[in-house]
Amino acid sequence: MAKPALGKGLGALIGKAAAQPPASAPASFTPQPAPGEIVRKVPLSEVVPSPLQPRKEFAPEHLTELMDSIREHGIIQPLIVRLVHGKHELIAGERRFRASRELGLSEVPVIVRTASDKDVLEMALIENLQRENLNPLEEAQAYVRLAKEFGLKQEDIAQRVGKNRATVANAIRLLELPGGVQNYLRDGKLSTGHAKVLLSLKKAEDIEVAAEEVIRKSLTVRATEKLVEGILNPPAPKPKPSAPDAELKVALDSIQTRLTRHLSTGIAIHHGEKKGKVEIEYYSVDDLNRLLSAMGLPDEVS
Repeated sequence: MAKPALGKGLGALIGKAAAQPPASAPASFTPQPAPGEIVRKVPLSEVVPSPLQPRKEFAPEHLTELMDSIREHGIIQPLIVRLVHGKHELIAGERRFRASRELGLSEVPVIVRTASDKDVLEMALIENLQRENLNPLEEAQAYVRLAKEFGLKQEDIAQRVGKNRATVANAIRLLELPGGVQNYLRDGKLSTGHAKVLLSLKKAEDIEVAAEEVIRKSLTVRATEKLVEGILNPPAPKPKPSAPDAELKVALDSIQTRLTRHLSTGIAIHHGEKKGKVEIEYYSVDDLNRLLSAMGLPDEVS
């Protein structure tokens, strides 16, 4: 039997069913009250965001859509909270909380549940991953928090969020990118696919230069792979032709001078590693015939 994606205790925390929101509102990950639970209204001023929320950025257009829905239908799904130091700390429903605050609501419906920090972080992570709300870096940072703060291994994290271990490991590696390249990824100028390819480079400066070229040229992931391959395995420089040694150079210069005097024209000798050439200048047909005669050849040009 396949292992469940949710961590132990989360099934009870988030409930077994979630009602679908109206078509005009974005999908919202909030459960129905469990048996014995009641929905109560509390002052909005007593509700506080969770410091464990992995999501840092909320698209303004989505928040506006939710505000329109709440203005027309009210809050269909209650916020899930826990009591912390006399306040109702959010477990799920931060977008509804933010929309309610923007609308100036005085109170909101909530369900109060008991949850550990690990449960809250895990639930928030799962909620956002299921809706694909996290950007790649927020997702990676959430995995790192699960690992560092709660001692979870990558295999454990993968099981809890319903992904394979390699996906989790690759996500965490994105945090190895230089800060500037992370900003490109966060802003959507680079995709996760581009970023994974760039991580094949070892030097931060190589990654930064390559990232800028990818953005400037709008390279595909496949083209980025070729770019990185060229950086990792640059073509071998063409060997420079070997210069003649000093003795040979003296001999060639002497021959060039003698030929110049003998033929009374410009002579150039070019010596290479495997072959060479002698250039003889002439300035007219008569001059060419003169050169042929000087070399003991019959005149053939008229």
